[in-house]
Amino acid sequence: MRKVRIMLAAALFIGIFLFSGTGDPVCAAELAETQEQSTAADTRPDYTIYVNRVLNCITIKQQNEDGSQTPVKAMVCSCGREGSETPEGIFRTSNYYTWRKMVDATYARYAVRFNGKILFHSVPYIEESPDTLEWEEYNKLGENASLGCVRLSVEDAKWIYDNCKQGTTVVVYSDTEETGELGKPTATKIEESSPNRGWDPTDARADNPWLGGKGLYTPFLGSMDEFDYIAYADHYPDLREAFGYDKEALYGHYIAHGINEGRIGKAL
Repeated sequence: MRKVRIMLAAALFIGIFLFSGTGDPVCAAELAETQEQSTAADTRPDYTIYVNRVLNCITIKQQNEDGSQTPVKAMVCSCGREGSETPEGIFRTSNYYTWRKMVDATYARYAVRFNGKILFHSVPYIEESPDTLEWEEYNKLGENASLGCVRLSVEDAKWIYDNCKQGTTVVVYSDTEETGELGKPTATKIEESSPNRGWDPTDARADNPWLGGKGLYTPFLGSMDEFDYIAYADHYPDLREAFGYDKEALYGHYIAHGINEGRIGKAL
């Protein structure tokens, strides 16, 4: 952490340069877009986000009135993989997005920009829909896997989005030994066979099937002609293998078994 303290001291001299976003950081695969910024006073606490890009974990510390910092939260993440490393340095958060389209046509949730094209955000989704999670990428949390951004679970990405106000300091550093005062949380793994694998297990939406009895699962109750059987087959490879794109068979499975299993059915 001595290196981190040196970096913080250096920020007094280079902060303006870094905040301006000069230079061309590693492409984080997101599209250019403008966003209006609020001028209202923000009374939320001041935090500093420490990102260990080697061990893929985050420690968030709250700033105290006496100048000290108190660790309040730890997160597991995925920083940039080899050749697309997340740049080291001290930065500040700027733009905030609930959904953000990426140039590879995937989508990210609760994206927070902090260094040019580099953002905090959820693991990618295939569509702008919370049941289309790239679950294989989710299972890489805790290791280097991104194109430069810092990937998080939905729960953690939303925490930063909700609690860390614009201008929050972000320190990206490399430490091969120490994870931070609160350690590195264990990443949840999603089984390939899970019918819920298209959802982030930490997503607090009421219709998230991972929540079981804690949430409100709303099944599709329309007719077979209204049922999007193609999306149902595409979302669940086990069903596609068993039934292909047989409309009647897929609808019959959903009514007889899918609803009880918490599978997602949609209208056309």
